[in-house]
Amino acid sequence: MRTAVYCVSKNGYETCLKIRNNVYKNLHIYVSQRVTNMLNLEIENVENLFVINERVPILLEKTFDKYDLHIFVAALGAVVRIIEGKFESKDTDPAVITVDDHANFVISLLSGHLGGANEECKKIANGIGAIPIITTASDVGGKIAVDTLSQKIKAKLENLEDAKRVTSLIVNGENVSIHLPKNIVENDKICAGAIIVSNRKNIEISKIIPKNIILGIGCKRNTPKEKIIEKISYVMETQNLEMSSIKRSASAWVKSDEIGLLEAMEELNIPIEFFEKEEILKMENLVEERSEFVKNQIGVYGVSEPCAYLASSKRGSFLVKKVKLEGVTISIFEEEM
Repeated sequence: MRTAVYCVSKNGYETCLKIRNNVYKNLHIYVSQRVTNMLNLEIENVENLFVINERVPILLEKTFDKYDLHIFVAALGAVVRIIEGKFESKDTDPAVITVDDHANFVISLLSGHLGGANEECKKIANGIGAIPIITTASDVGGKIAVDTLSQKIKAKLENLEDAKRVTSLIVNGENVSIHLPKNIVENDKICAGAIIVSNRKNIEISKIIPKNIILGIGCKRNTPKEKIIEKISYVMETQNLEMSSIKRSASAWVKSDEIGLLEAMEELNIPIEFFEKEEILKMENLVEERSEFVKNQIGVYGVSEPCAYLASSKRGSFLVKKVKLEGVTISIFEEEM
């Protein structure tokens, strides 16, 4: 890795030497003219030492694309201003790291993943006995980003935007499968994203949608089918779920003659099951937001959560415990596969 370090103070120069002695043996050191004069560096014939005779932003016009890693022994804010306008894209920019004047902290600033700044930040901190500071979401959450994964296996990303979207899923706790070059890779979890590692230009992908979503539904009397369909579609969309993954729906006994609900389920081709009050009462511990109005009307505190659970295999978890949408209440239970 072609690496340069820049400093404009006496302490900063000491830090540069520490980095070269402990981390990068072939480090190129750029030192201000003032520090060079102060320490008589020109007569010491230090290897790979370059004197800065111009403003650092102007120097960077010549050096920014010359090195893979730039280390600045300077304040973070100053470095942000110095490199302004130099970077273009995270898949082409060099890594940039800052170290404070007394070598207490090492901060990954630019190109943390593809540029390798995060890994080099840890390496430098370990070498000089400093504290590494890394702020990328995947790293601080103990998770790997797609671009980092591609680096580790010495591969190239097909599409940076796709990588960002899948990394976002990882950061937000979604299950993401990884498909390696084997005949079959077995995955036992429903995933929101997938990483495919392959040197094949065209890859055939087949998506199978499991029917493992149970809807619990409550609604005001005489709610039209159009409104019920609209609200179900909205909740499924916000949860990134396929409508065709709905296995069945469920509601309370008092809704067994609700025309709008029955018509909506018929149009969506979703079976619906109705549960009696006694069965719902046994599951009232599932109702987090209890309604006194519903209790006074039909004798139970809630409908959608208990009914969704009762209609399920009882193995799985709620994706949506309860959402109220203009007279329609929906709960979503996802069964384990």
